[in-house]
Amino acid sequence: MENQLPTNFDVIVIGTGMLESILSAAASRVGKNVLQIDCNDYYGGHWASFNLKSIHSFSPSFCETQKSHSDHKTIGNTIFNIQNFETQWHIPETEPETPYLEESPQETQTQRLYTQSKLLDDSRKFNIDLMPKLHFARGDFVELLISSNIARYVEYRSVSRVLTYLNGQLEVVPCSRSDVFANNRVSVIEKRMLMKLLTSLEEIDDTLNDKDVTFKKYLSSKKLSDSLIHFILYAMARSTDGTSLAKGVKRTKQFLNSLGRFGKTPFLFSMYGSGETPQAFCRLSAVFGGIFALNQEPQLSIKVENNSLKFLRTGEQEIKADKFVVGAEYFPQEFVKAVDVKDYIARAIFITDQSVMPTDHEHLTLLMYPPEEGKNIVTIIETGSHTGTCPKNFFLVHLIAKQLRTPKDDFQHIIKNLFTINDSLPNRPKILWSCYFSIPLISDLKLEDVPENMFVCSGPDMDLDYDSVIRKGKNIFQMMYPDLEFLPRAPDPEEIIIGEQSTSEGAVMNNEANETSHVQ
Repeated sequence: MENQLPTNFDVIVIGTGMLESILSAAASRVGKNVLQIDCNDYYGGHWASFNLKSIHSFSPSFCETQKSHSDHKTIGNTIFNIQNFETQWHIPETEPETPYLEESPQETQTQRLYTQSKLLDDSRKFNIDLMPKLHFARGDFVELLISSNIARYVEYRSVSRVLTYLNGQLEVVPCSRSDVFANNRVSVIEKRMLMKLLTSLEEIDDTLNDKDVTFKKYLSSKKLSDSLIHFILYAMARSTDGTSLAKGVKRTKQFLNSLGRFGKTPFLFSMYGSGETPQAFCRLSAVFGGIFALNQEPQLSIKVENNSLKFLRTGEQEIKADKFVVGAEYFPQEFVKAVDVKDYIARAIFITDQSVMPTDHEHLTLLMYPPEEGKNIVTIIETGSHTGTCPKNFFLVHLIAKQLRTPKDDFQHIIKNLFTINDSLPNRPKILWSCYFSIPLISDLKLEDVPENMFVCSGPDMDLDYDSVIRKGKNIFQMMYPDLEFLPRAPDPEEIIIGEQSTSEGAVMNNEANETSHVQ
């Protein structure tokens, strides 16, 4: 490494994933000296975003596992990394020199309009998330953004519609009183029953623990139609037929409580992709003095003595710290050799030529696709150019489910019912490019025999939002610094006084233009 790092820190954070970045910001914000380091040349880890060229050539990586010193534990493992990664083009590389057969005018037009080279020319206009997330308007994450003043580092757009798949077609889920009464597919009686039920759910104790009563049974007991049960169970509560009453009520309340704050639906989405979110926390960490070292030596190692992690070795440097925060993919192999990852998040990403449900204007869409026989419920997020995630006239479609077999197998029914690849169904969105992979589902990971000053960060989970990650961040921070506040409000630049009267906060925030201090 050309540039030498300081050799002593209060906290070293290994990895730039969501949880690691939250803890980096929280420690730096209360005056701790923080180093955040990563082998990758990008932020985010399993939560990152990529342009089209970079994700098309993406290869899941980890720090090398060979040892350079016999008494060191090398950072990095093969257990908690992305699996089954593959990409595929469904359009030609370049525009053909000769026209296609006259009897296939639609194919000729499509193939000429969309080529690999044209999409790659617009590569930087794509921001493709490995793990996209939405945010409940009144969720823990949004409240933290506001209370900590991190909101100034990221822009958001409101999800403009929620869809579900019902009776072989897509339906708009009514998200407000006006939506309910504007829906011409729901009878007047059904509308009144739905409004009455949604109002009554606010009064139900969501701590109910009757295991014999599922949420679906409860809804059925209210004599609701199948369509209304479908809207509430699958779209609002994001549940299945076996979801407990308590969980179903809690999730429905979460949906309802976030309505009306920022838009027609309960959800927000990060402009330029969810990969911007961990970077926002890194920016705050840098503003308060955090140092970031990306693209580091692929052979990082740590020294453990007497159940305490003493230092991190990168290149020829040994860097000491009181506390170490380590992301899952950077756990030393010795710490995880007995771990058996049984569950994965199945992911698919499509670039399409039109929306799953085209209208006169572009939508930011959440589609809750209900479980079918032998399939899990699938969360589908579709973004367009207004989110800064793809060029105009294209759409990014993210599919997320708990993996059963492989991502390709798990999403075939979605492709069959909603998309086309070979133009055989011209009225459907055509998949121009596809990507499949699996992310280890280790949101509740617990490791034994780790050093007492090493704090473990798990990876992405199946939740729609970041709320559980925020709660984990608070818990870990309280273990690290029980007497300090978790992410207190950061002052705005105009509130900072520079000079003799400046505070310690002002001293590190006097130039936000230098907020991204990197060592590479």
